[in-house]
Amino acid sequence: MSQLLLVDDEPMIVGSMVANDWASIGIEGVHKAGSGLEAIGILASTPIDIVVTDIRMPGMDGLQLCKHIQEHYPRTKCILLSGYGEFEYARKAIAYGTANYLLKPVKDEELMDEVGRLRQLLEREWEEMDSVQRARHTLRIHLPVLKANLLNDLLSGILLPNALLAERMNEYGLSFSTGRHTSMLMVRIDESESAIPDPSLLEYAVRNIASEILEAEFEVWGTKDSFGYLCYLLQEKPDGTWDKDAALRLENIAGKLVAKVGRFLRGTVTALVGEPRLFPLEIVDQYRKSLNGFRKVPRSEQGIVILERDSRSQYRSLDSLYAPPGFQGLFEAGRWQDARSKLAELEKEMREKKLDTEEHVTEVAYALMNAFLYTAHLQGKTLLELTGFEADILSEQGLFTRLDGVMEWADMALRSLETANVKEVKDGKGTLIPNIHRFIESRIAGDVSLQAIADHVGLHPAYLSSLYKQETKENISDFIMRYRMEKASVLLRTTDIRIYELSGQLGFQNPPYFSKLFKYYYGVTPQDYRERNGK
Repeated sequence: MSQLLLVDDEPMIVGSMVANDWASIGIEGVHKAGSGLEAIGILASTPIDIVVTDIRMPGMDGLQLCKHIQEHYPRTKCILLSGYGEFEYARKAIAYGTANYLLKPVKDEELMDEVGRLRQLLEREWEEMDSVQRARHTLRIHLPVLKANLLNDLLSGILLPNALLAERMNEYGLSFSTGRHTSMLMVRIDESESAIPDPSLLEYAVRNIASEILEAEFEVWGTKDSFGYLCYLLQEKPDGTWDKDAALRLENIAGKLVAKVGRFLRGTVTALVGEPRLFPLEIVDQYRKSLNGFRKVPRSEQGIVILERDSRSQYRSLDSLYAPPGFQGLFEAGRWQDARSKLAELEKEMREKKLDTEEHVTEVAYALMNAFLYTAHLQGKTLLELTGFEADILSEQGLFTRLDGVMEWADMALRSLETANVKEVKDGKGTLIPNIHRFIESRIAGDVSLQAIADHVGLHPAYLSSLYKQETKENISDFIMRYRMEKASVLLRTTDIRIYELSGQLGFQNPPYFSKLFKYYYGVTPQDYRERNGK
């Protein structure tokens, strides 16, 4: 079964071609692209047998695409479609190895007949190739993937015996030598208002720029890791040694890469230059240290180059994430709008204070996941049963390394929880607990006695107390004390407010009594807590 790629910048035309019954003529997979550049990206990741392309397209036209295919995928067959019957077009098409040249508008039957003819031609060509030729052809087609997979194995700690590794690298045409110093350049694509809005195409363009710049100076071996970083191992050309000059050239090249992406693609990348280490034994350590260094760097609106040797301290934990009321309590009480407001406040703080590092984004993802799981398990269900989906933080690492990805995931999960009606609303009880909590949070410095709360919700104090414990499995007084203590911990960490003023803001008229309760709750006095945890 063959793979077909249809290329046209008019969506209606390419859509009508896709709708044909290609399976009836032995076409297993049908792919489509709206431009020559997009088609190149598909060809790089998918073994395509036949390409049908329009000539007139913005940017890279059909003839240029056919020329690229002839140079990089010589066994792939091309069919050109054009509204112009000029000999010059046909002459160039033949020169670029085009199998046929059809005039538009082309009938579906005519197009399918031509694709079917080329598919049979490909089958005959394959039959004429002996097993060694097929193996070499298959290796050449999949060589970029094989190289990338081997490097990903090395970065993840799968170290082959030296003889086997050398054999594989020789098969793949990699001029890397064991026992030599090797540096690593890691590239992260950040915020972008690029002229190439498709992320996969933007990544392809960044890869091309990086390869062009790096290969002029070094032996290069690249891949994309599970976190979405572009990773390049670099050695000096044969007979060269890694010295201060090489390190300086690499830093300059990284700066050129960042500048070119900004200038030509209007995109933003961050590049991290690693310290040289011995290949292959120390590559895993080099990768992990570079990875750890990157996790401390916020996503930038301006491209930057950072050096692994320049130490960076990790900013303290996100206070707004843990400030009461927490997500777990909001989910449990069904306070969906309050949860959304807290989520928006958290995102605003992270963006304004440049705290959107991967370390902080991961912290937010795990905190939210714990709250979602707790809410589901409280109902005796799995997260999948409750919401209809389940995101795995460990297996979907790319989703949980960007702030916008985590926020989109959290919003989707929140809407699913709300739709699933986690807290069943019976006789108005579903709104009672959120109402009580909001009253306490807004009046924490004043009267939050059981009688005041009962007056607010219009219930008898004894009935209210019993009903609240039945719904939440704790007393109202326990919630009030927990909220006061958690609020106090946040204020002690993030402000310089005097302790006696703080106690008053939390409804304690006797500061020593507040200090005594705080020490009972946290094991240290408020002053000691501030000295240990304050900014």
